[in-house]
Amino acid sequence: MAGIGVKKILNPAVIKQIREHPVRYARKGKFLFFKLLTYLVLLELSFIFVLPILYIISTSTKSIEDFLDSTIVWIPSAIHFFNFEQAFKGMYYMESLTQSLTITLLACLGQLISCAITGYGFGRYKFPGSSFLFGLVLLTLLVPPQTIIISLYSLFKQLGWINTLYPFIIPSFFAHGLRGALFILIFRQFFRSLPTEIEEAARIDGAGPIRVFTTIMLPLAKPAIIIVGLFSLVWHWNDYYEPVLYLNREEFYTLPIRLESLGRNINDIFGANTDAGLNEPVIMAACFLIVAPLFILYIVGQSFIKEGIERTGFGGE
Repeated sequence: MAGIGVKKILNPAVIKQIREHPVRYARKGKFLFFKLLTYLVLLELSFIFVLPILYIISTSTKSIEDFLDSTIVWIPSAIHFFNFEQAFKGMYYMESLTQSLTITLLACLGQLISCAITGYGFGRYKFPGSSFLFGLVLLTLLVPPQTIIISLYSLFKQLGWINTLYPFIIPSFFAHGLRGALFILIFRQFFRSLPTEIEEAARIDGAGPIRVFTTIMLPLAKPAIIIVGLFSLVWHWNDYYEPVLYLNREEFYTLPIRLESLGRNINDIFGANTDAGLNEPVIMAACFLIVAPLFILYIVGQSFIKEGIERTGFGGE
């Protein structure tokens, strides 16, 4: 029995396993170290993004006394829902919400249609001057809108578009508008990553360029559509710079613009002697009401957003 045990220990396979045993544990330790480091970095990044949200929620439920009390930091002594009522009425929430939704949805729809067509043309077709034209598109991405805002305002004023929705909607349907060049780039890179055999097979079956795009290529671009739609919705919803320039009448104000006049409106509604519009809890309640639709959008479409981020390609031939 002892001889059998010695022979088993001296077996070359057993000796190889004994020698590789420390190496295997070293590899596992290295893998666990990098995994732990990755989780720590993600935790730090998530803290940076979650902290403002927690601050908004905590402050919006405080009374002005709790906010001024240095001993109360995160948890108020009592939840103060009156802040939300004041913010809701002070921003004329339903009217402003309708205006923001109209601008955001129509501009997003226009950019999805026009940028998909433009990106498909740049990504799948070679024509004289295509590289030069695409370079001009990238140039518009690099130019800050503040440098051309005077020219745009003069143009829209001559067209009679001030105090209308046209400055936000019409450019979007022509592959421009807010961050239009970036959306063209996303669609172009995605369409370039698709194999050319798909189009060739469709052309052999007799499909024309329009049918190939609408029935074959566009359904395959679902991840890019999700990403572009998400970015367009968020950026148009949060935009303050252009609406405050082009919309001068209160009936056209969006939610970010209403936030600026919150204190004055609350004083007009609740009485001239109130300080409801001057304290930070009411302002934080108004901020929460502004970002609440985006939270709902993320919760409802979380799976689609995750799929779009995972599948969107930026490689090309």
